[in-house]
Amino acid sequence: MRCIMETKIKKDMFRNWFDRYVAGFTAGKDTALDVVTNIRLKKDHSDRVVQEILWMADQLGLDNESRDLAAVMALFHDIGRFAQYARYRTFVDHRSENHAELGVKILQQHQVLDCLPADQADLICRVISYHNRAALPDDDTEECLFYARLLRDADKLDIWRVLIDHYQHRNQEDNPAVELGLADTSDISDQVYDRVVNKDIVNARHVKNLNDFKLLQIGWVFDINFTPALQQVKDRGYIDAICRTLPPSDRRTRIKQVVADWLDKKLRS
Repeated sequence: MRCIMETKIKKDMFRNWFDRYVAGFTAGKDTALDVVTNIRLKKDHSDRVVQEILWMADQLGLDNESRDLAAVMALFHDIGRFAQYARYRTFVDHRSENHAELGVKILQQHQVLDCLPADQADLICRVISYHNRAALPDDDTEECLFYARLLRDADKLDIWRVLIDHYQHRNQEDNPAVELGLADTSDISDQVYDRVVNKDIVNARHVKNLNDFKLLQIGWVFDINFTPALQQVKDRGYIDAICRTLPPSDRRTRIKQVVADWLDKKLRS
């Protein structure tokens, strides 16, 4: 890609490349319906994460250069998802390959970031490679970790929206890829329940069924980094919306109360 340093042109160039690259996965007239559906799902998600991260950047008072850099990270954060689904028909990393690492390889193979200074391109790749980790490393620069936290918050804000919409309409539009193929049983695993009520992140290895997966998503709130994102979680009613999709039980009531109390306390502090 030709190096053009003017910010708006670079943003347009990245957007044009992204749109062309994604369109290539659904260009064939015989493309399977599930591929079309899930490629579109991830494209729309990427677009919304850009909007989420720009909103957060404005709330945090970032300058234009930092804002633009964050937007590029958001646009490309799931670029590996398209090849992942096309090749493996799954979004489960351990059944295919790590989509963040795959995304970095794709950006490098296509020389997408070569128009940027090397340190910026490297920063973008590092942040993308961290965005899906269970925890961030503690040995990178504060700049890198700041953007990684920002991206992770923006990503979660839209993933919650996607999942809640899916749960509310799953009887009309079933998409097993969103639920990672998990069984829709009525129980909740003890280890998963205990993690949430103790205000801890759920370990994905303990997830046995769809309800466990929903609790894992509820537990993401304990990994939100910035107050504007936490406020959005509350204002949009994400936790209540996921809880309503769980079977009625004392455990559901307890989870809802624990998270609501924690969220209120964090927002007051």
